[in-house]
Amino acid sequence: MAIILNKAAYIHANTIIKNGLEVEHDSNNWNAVKPTEDEVIRYLDSHTLSEYGNWFLAINTDADQKDPLKYMYPFGDLKVLHRSALIAIEREAGSKHHHEIKKAAQDLLNLMQSEKK
Repeated sequence: MAIILNKAAYIHANTIIKNGLEVEHDSNNWNAVKPTEDEVIRYLDSHTLSEYGNWFLAINTDADQKDPLKYMYPFGDLKVLHRSALIAIEREAGSKHHHEIKKAAQDLLNLMQSEKK
């Protein structure tokens, strides 16, 4: 399985943070706020797969390119970027040796910290 950085999503996350748009700074709530299966279905009914992909830091290049499951490591709830999601990504990507994804999550967390000041 080839997991690569989703550069478009990384840029999207950077833009959200730099522009001070909807960013949730709570670091302990990702499991409580991550999108449900119904929320994902509703989102995909009204958005393109590419727009959906903008909420995920990684792409599985071995997956079917028309399958939403090709996107991995969500950093938001399809509306708001969540610090808790980036922390979860950093941990999971690190444990799975997805170093490029881990570094991207760390960079975004550092950017959030610097923009918060």
